[in-house]
Amino acid sequence: MEPTFSIDFDDQYYVPGNCVRGSLTIRNQSAIHALSLKICIHGEIQTYWTQLEKKRHLKSGHPVSHCHHHTKPPENKTFKSHINILEGVSQPWSSIDNPSNRIPIGVNIFPFVFQLPFSCPPSFEGTHGCVRYTVHVELNRPWRLDVEARRAFTVLPIIDLTAIPKIRNPVMDHACKHSGFLGSKEVKIKVQLPKSGFIPGEFIPIAISIHNHTKKPLYYLKAQLIQHVHYQAQQENSHFNSDEHCHKHCDHKTAETKMSEVEKSFEVNCCSEGIIQVALVLPNPLIPSFKTNIIEVDYCVTVEVEKDKKLRVEFPITVGTNPVGHVMGRADIGNRLTALSVTQPDLNLLIEPPPEYQDRVEVTMASAPPPEYDENSNGITNV
Repeated sequence: MEPTFSIDFDDQYYVPGNCVRGSLTIRNQSAIHALSLKICIHGEIQTYWTQLEKKRHLKSGHPVSHCHHHTKPPENKTFKSHINILEGVSQPWSSIDNPSNRIPIGVNIFPFVFQLPFSCPPSFEGTHGCVRYTVHVELNRPWRLDVEARRAFTVLPIIDLTAIPKIRNPVMDHACKHSGFLGSKEVKIKVQLPKSGFIPGEFIPIAISIHNHTKKPLYYLKAQLIQHVHYQAQQENSHFNSDEHCHKHCDHKTAETKMSEVEKSFEVNCCSEGIIQVALVLPNPLIPSFKTNIIEVDYCVTVEVEKDKKLRVEFPITVGTNPVGHVMGRADIGNRLTALSVTQPDLNLLIEPPPEYQDRVEVTMASAPPPEYDENSNGITNV
């Protein structure tokens, strides 16, 4: 009967700088002949997609008068990029320290501790890329296939909006549209937000001042919160490292999603003025703004009057985790980065020495064989 492996974490979520604590449990009906047991932590950013290359017309034949044109069939191009942001290894058991070369029968528990870097981005799953963190186990057995087990965990970000310059200042923009003879008639809107940093669940109050100097009244406006996810990847087999992107072999994609919307009916008659107020609510939960070399998440607020693109304004905003005006307490962990930015792999990971694993506990019946990995909607891969 093959042994079973399970990885358990002490906490459901972690933030940058936290220690990831947990334990590996091995249930075996017979002693395991092994050389080494390693517990590894890994974090990576990936982007990936394929696209159909356009048809190209090629010339063949040497004499100019006998050139023939033919069309090259379209091909699928694959774009991939990969960046390691976290690597760490702990070896709680080795045959060097155990002359019998055997992990004893029963239930063996191996605790582990890894510290996350303060610069790691949050866990993220998108249409063309992801940020994933896992802990996996490698059991090296002589003359037999090695055993591996893996489980994902979630990293939540800490983005302190109070530490970002000018984030609490009001922002304003305007747009206008001319009509009539020689553009003598004008509609002008001025839109203002009280600040440009918000947290999930917070309301965004929007004030719209309308100056209508035309012959038609105005009745309608719409405000939206838009999420943009920017992906970058290099063409497969382009012979460039992930951190050495060549624009010739790179492609970009942007996924746009409407996260919140509010519509307002009103009436501003001709040759008059009015002030309209609406409020957008940020969904909760909502992935905060963050940026890496190949994935970036940002947000903007758009306001449009009368479904006219000429009467449209847009404000970039920052979605954080700590609200403007709130002072972080002593319970918060260390000094947090105000924006999550990974510019190069953070491989110098501090690893605490693992505690001594617990003595075996005898079992009276065989455990079930290892189940297949089952990844749930939260991105946790169960072993």
